[in-house]
Amino acid sequence: MQHFSHLCEYLFLRFLQVVLTIIPRRIALSIGSLCGGVMYHLGIYRRIVSKNMEHVGLWDGPSMDRITRSLYRNIGRYAVDFLRPARPLPPHEIHDFEKIEPPLGRGKGTVVILGHLGNWEMLSTVFGKRTGRLHVVAQMMSNTIIDKWLLAKRTASSVTTIYSGRALRKMIDVIRNDGIIAILIDQFTKKHGTPAPFLGKEANTVRTAAGLVRKTGCSVITTHAIIRPDNGYDVTVADIPEPDLAGLSEEEAINAVQKQHNDTISNQILAYPDHWFGWFHRRFRGYVDYTR
Repeated sequence: MQHFSHLCEYLFLRFLQVVLTIIPRRIALSIGSLCGGVMYHLGIYRRIVSKNMEHVGLWDGPSMDRITRSLYRNIGRYAVDFLRPARPLPPHEIHDFEKIEPPLGRGKGTVVILGHLGNWEMLSTVFGKRTGRLHVVAQMMSNTIIDKWLLAKRTASSVTTIYSGRALRKMIDVIRNDGIIAILIDQFTKKHGTPAPFLGKEANTVRTAAGLVRKTGCSVITTHAIIRPDNGYDVTVADIPEPDLAGLSEEEAINAVQKQHNDTISNQILAYPDHWFGWFHRRFRGYVDYTR
């Protein structure tokens, strides 16, 4: 029965993909924005979004409502580009791509820290063939049929997927072979996380990226792809300075790197709060009561 429901979900997804591919992208994005607006008015996930925004306390009521409305419209637009074929890529401009070269030139491997900001799946297509050695850390979906479809999309872009769980040894091997690993670090994690400041509040934060930096001395960069009002994308690359961990214990060093990474992602979210999908997640679980 579960396999049948997963098959139906997959077939519906592929049907949407075909329809959105036939329709001109500009019209498809408008439909996506409209669907996002409908989701907002239906109140889908609105309670979680409101609790997260109220918890971080960075905006007043009218600003939160404006950001939330825009967030839902943007979700619809990103969903359209996610479902459409990865190639040809949507119109985009890459800013500061040259910042990738010094980290890659060190020969120590590179970690790319990401948030669920903008079109993070598009980044695989943008950088996969350009670098030829990109790996992404992902959690296997419960719907294995859709997971295989997504895996095929990444593989077509010369990207290798490393499934989370018992993946640490694989990640270390990639780093030691001067590879690149992209890791999303902005979601709640259970046993693999520790508290660290995020958007000015304590939040359970994955230790994987910080642990790799501490253990291997690899380089770290960050990137994000933000859709513009004209439907093109700005893809921005930034390097992250090597932290000074001298004299720190293992735990202190990992905490310091976690804070540095969280500060980086937080600043990106503050610049584009209506493009961060994390508002829909229970990011501050343990600090916010999402049941009420």
